[in-house]
Amino acid sequence: MHLDAKALLVVGLHADRRHVAKRARAAGLKVFHVDPEGFRRPDGSWFEYPLEAPQTGDIVVRATAADAIGDVERLLNKGTDNG
Repeated sequence: MHLDAKALLVVGLHADRRHVAKRARAAGLKVFHVDPEGFRRPDGSWFEYPLEAPQTGDIVVRATAADAIGDVERLLNKGTDNG
């Protein structure tokens, strides 16, 4: 983790990301997760799955990365000369 980091953005909540999120929490970082909690099947139906990694204090954005990344960028730029 970078020494100046304040937060970690985790896209997806699957097993390979749990270890990184755990290390971030241990380093005192705020953990943000982006995951829609499911996916659209080829037939158009929605397949819901349970979230695996969030812990107390984490923030979960229930959206696809494509839908959420613009909002995340705006939030990160808020209060700067760019936003």
